[in-house]
Amino acid sequence: MKYFKPIMAVYLLLLGLAIAGCQKADDYSSRDTSGVKPTPVDPGPPPDPTLVEFDPCEADTDWEITGPKAVDKGNKKQGDASLKTAINTNEDYAHFIKRRPTSIDSKLTRETGQLVFWLYIGDPSLLKMDGQIELTSSKESDKKEYAWNLAPSLIPDLKPDWNEMKLDFAKADISGDGGPDLSKLDFFRIYLFTKDKAHPDMVVAIDDIKVRARPKVNELFANCDADTNWEIVGPKSVDKTNKKEGEASLKSAIALNEDYMHFIYKRPTAVNAGLTKATGQFKFWFYLSDVSLLKDDGQIELTSSGESDKKEYSWNLGPMIPNLKSGWNELTLNWSDAAESNGDNGPDLAAFNFFRIYFWTKDKSHTAPLNVAIDDLRIVEKP
Repeated sequence: MKYFKPIMAVYLLLLGLAIAGCQKADDYSSRDTSGVKPTPVDPGPPPDPTLVEFDPCEADTDWEITGPKAVDKGNKKQGDASLKTAINTNEDYAHFIKRRPTSIDSKLTRETGQLVFWLYIGDPSLLKMDGQIELTSSKESDKKEYAWNLAPSLIPDLKPDWNEMKLDFAKADISGDGGPDLSKLDFFRIYLFTKDKAHPDMVVAIDDIKVRARPKVNELFANCDADTNWEIVGPKSVDKTNKKEGEASLKSAIALNEDYMHFIYKRPTAVNAGLTKATGQFKFWFYLSDVSLLKDDGQIELTSSGESDKKEYSWNLGPMIPNLKSGWNELTLNWSDAAESNGDNGPDLAAFNFFRIYFWTKDKSHTAPLNVAIDDLRIVEKP
């Protein structure tokens, strides 16, 4: 009997530890992950159903490239490689030419199509303002061709890196034989020059050439973040607080004992949005602190002559005033609704470079200044 009590004590101790262990295990969640759903991966935007690959630039088959050409698997924008060369010292020219053995059917039109590819330039400051990009259905240049000049519009915007080139068919020059058959595209060429031959070696590369339906046009005419090239009546200022986009708006006021205001913008380079009178719109934001002070008068003008009343589209402001509110108003003006300047057939739709809006208060006896502002002038395509 003297051994029974110690044995019982040990037994009870072990039983207690087993029970405690079971209770402790209950405090932990199961390690069984069979029912756990993984975090879904964002698939990104769906593929563009209109996209047709012209050449992925993964190999140099059927390519003619000047200089030390190479398939570059390091410096590329998509896939496995890009195609690279260089304009070396004592040289001043490079070209990439692709002759497809079979043509592609873009299923696009001049109005809807766009050529897209990546272009790498080691140092754009070395480039001469010359050169061209060509797309044809004749297996050669200058026949059945769309062409886009690299200068003056494209080269100034190139950076010393990869540049995505987006070239609307509608903005291309057309060869005298009516341009390419868009169902049989088979030839691509880009050629460019340096300013001279006394330069360091400069790498040039291309990647991922394709055609697709272009996005709707939304071309910036003036962002109103600075007052450079603007003429504004009254106490003009760059307003970084009361704005609709970007860094700022442009603000002024029709002061007490005054009754007139205008904003005039002379754009240093013209805008070619590739639109027609039927498809184009002019859009901007217009701020008025008290719309009830406006006289039923005034006009909005968009021209390609660098001045008002010549090569002009215009819209009377009077009919719009009843629909304006105090605060910001987004004005959307159809080109098809515009009046054209007399005797000159209206503006060149590929060269808009001048904007004016002018208006009045009902009289000069308003009791407070009328604060006015504009922001984000754009040429857009009708939805």
